[in-house]
Amino acid sequence: MKKRKGKSLLAYLLILLLLGSLAITVACSSGYSPSLKDEVSPGWDTGWDYGDGEAVPQEPPSSGILPDQGKNQLERKFIQDGTLSLRSSDIDKTYDSLLALTHKLGGRLVSYEAQSQDERRWINMKVALPFGKLPEFMDTTADHVTKIETKTVTSEEVTEAYYDTQTRIQSNENLIAHYRTMLNKAETIEETLLVQGRIDELTTELESLKGRLKLLDSLTQESRVDISIRMETDPTITKPDVTWKTLKWSDVGYLMKNAIQKVGIGIVLAFQYFLIFLVYASPFILLAGLIILLIILLGRRKRKRAAKRQGRKAAVKPQAYVHPDN
Repeated sequence: MKKRKGKSLLAYLLILLLLGSLAITVACSSGYSPSLKDEVSPGWDTGWDYGDGEAVPQEPPSSGILPDQGKNQLERKFIQDGTLSLRSSDIDKTYDSLLALTHKLGGRLVSYEAQSQDERRWINMKVALPFGKLPEFMDTTADHVTKIETKTVTSEEVTEAYYDTQTRIQSNENLIAHYRTMLNKAETIEETLLVQGRIDELTTELESLKGRLKLLDSLTQESRVDISIRMETDPTITKPDVTWKTLKWSDVGYLMKNAIQKVGIGIVLAFQYFLIFLVYASPFILLAGLIILLIILLGRRKRKRAAKRQGRKAAVKPQAYVHPDN
């Protein structure tokens, strides 16, 4: 009898411990926010300073250490990415220049795609740079770039999310170790299944947290830049260097070719607009043609009637008497 009471008491204690640990885990989870975009420290200003059509982010502190932490100073974690949209007179040389700059800064090429349509070509590429090298990359102008259409840099602080995930991983590991100790002490099948189920739940949550921490590590250690390079279509920009002081025959030929091309384009445009005008004016032209045709037909009919009348009058007119002596 006493042995049964001891076993039931041990079972009740195990159940109470399980319920208590479950309540603690739920309480910890309620304060956790899974969104990376919303986890911004109130001490970090994510606003933008606008100037010359380019978005320029405020630089994070150079030290990267949270203030007022005493001995337990934590390194601040940021996600910095960029976007570049360029026009180039030679997209292949611009691509080679950007790739060389990426390797020089210790980065790597993530993806590359070249496309063409008719005579137009463009290149889409993505590069990854070590954290802190993004400003230098964005401030460097690649070869043969004629225009920077878009330059954007985004910066997001994820310090709180990063260290909160680390803390939850450590907490889950400690709970799993505790439940494994309890599993070894379980005496009934019910107790074993109950503890093992809780261990499985904590293990699944632990793997998810480790995956999240690995993603945060990857995003904070590298900055990614999406780059689009389009071919410049303006012939006055893509022309070779022409010096009027020492004009060469090749320069003269190039300028003549451009002039002929512009005149040809003007003639073709004039003809196209003339055709468009004809399409819009065709109802009025058709109506005017019908009116003119009707007037001509009526005039011809009127002249025919007049000619018939004159013929009838000449036929019925009596001839004058002529004397025989004459």
